[in-house]
Amino acid sequence: MMMLVSKPETEPSNLSDNKAQQIPAQYKGWRLSTKLINGKLWLRWQHPKESFARFGCPINQDDIASTINHGRFLIDLGIKLEEETAKQRLKH
Repeated sequence: MMMLVSKPETEPSNLSDNKAQQIPAQYKGWRLSTKLINGKLWLRWQHPKESFARFGCPINQDDIASTINHGRFLIDLGIKLEEETAKQRLKH
């Protein structure tokens, strides 16, 4: 499952949010982070040209590696689609 949001999320200011600190990382220029959303930990990723993490999926606590691999797969797919779109624009 992947979630696409149309705008940045507003951050409520309470103590429980402080416990769910974002842990930034990079994968092929995309920013990866985690966030607690409605009591569930999510992996989120942000396009290098955007100012917020538009994409995300809940982290499977039993298999975190699979969740990370899934996020990387979707980033790779996004990169490939961008490349194909750029090629199509050059042809026209």
